Amino acid sequence: MNFAPDLKVIIREAKFLDRIGKAIPQTIINIALQEKDYMRHVDRLKQLLRCYKSALSNLKPVEKKLMHTEIHKLNRHMDKGYRNHNWFSLSIDEYIKECQTAIDTFKETKSIVLQHAQNIEKKVSAIENAQIIRQIDFERKTPMDITEFFDYFETYRVKILAELVKDYQNIGDQYLKSIEECTVKNNADQSKASEEMRPYYMYWERRIFNAITKMIVRALAANKTIWSRTERPCLVKMASSYNHPGITFHPTVDELRTQLDKISRNILESTKSFGRWWDGFAKIFEERLHEETAEKYIPYTFFDDVMQNKMISQLHYEIIQCKNQIIEKFSLLERGWIMRF
Repeated sequence: MNFAPDLKVIIREAKFLDRIGKAIPQTIINIALQEKDYMRHVDRLKQLLRCYKSALSNLKPVEKKLMHTEIHKLNRHMDKGYRNHNWFSLSIDEYIKECQTAIDTFKETKSIVLQHAQNIEKKVSAIENAQIIRQIDFERKTPMDITEFFDYFETYRVKILAELVKDYQNIGDQYLKSIEECTVKNNADQSKASEEMRPYYMYWERRIFNAITKMIVRALAANKTIWSRTERPCLVKMASSYNHPGITFHPTVDELRTQLDKISRNILESTKSFGRWWDGFAKIFEERLHEETAEKYIPYTFFDDVMQNKMISQLHYEIIQCKNQIIEKFSLLERGWIMRF
């Protein structure tokens, strides 16, 4: 609002001159007589500015970019005060009411966006903090056979992963879709990508990628801890029988290696359950049937990108080394038995 800062000084000086009986120009008297209206307008405009600043607060840069159109509309209403009004305009009350309505409308849209963003944040955090490797009791007295050992971890991983994937699908199907409806309102043509939403989709896709990466790192670290453990009691039961001139293991060492490899491989392939979004959409690529194997698969996932992570590559290598050490112990035992007899 175009209020000259000298107005307060003029009104105050006019009061002092009137008290000491000095002659005051009629124009100054007219200004002084408007003091109550002037101060009321100033207070209401200051309150309006506080509401405006509050409405724009708590927005991340990516959210400000998403709500650029709504912010621009709000600023157009606010700018009218500076361009079209001054302190003696008769439509100040109408201007304040109009701006307050615009602020309330913006805050309503902002509230919807932030509420859905908070829900998305919870889903992403659930992925990030998920433990897809089942905890095991290292003090258990009865070891498991290799099939039971594999199922112990795999059943749990599949169950947790199914819950995470369902939450991940809801991010695009529910929350991002609702945000798009209340901001860009691009429902008329569902086949057209929303350029306004593209940066927002990229922001959340990056967050999801980081969350999945942390989940895999945590799972591989837990897997490594299990493979590198040397204390008793043992976790997997291996039987042996004498078969001259050597001994035979049940299950075989190759079967043991295969099952251990599957546990580690399934951790990495957990990322293949999270399909990527279409470019410019929050729509996940659907499952397809492989032409040769007839197995279901998702064509575009986070797997390739996650495998580029150096920490994951290092952990995977260390796990392979730990498994080789386990297998080597059986080879040493077999060679020692042959040398003895």
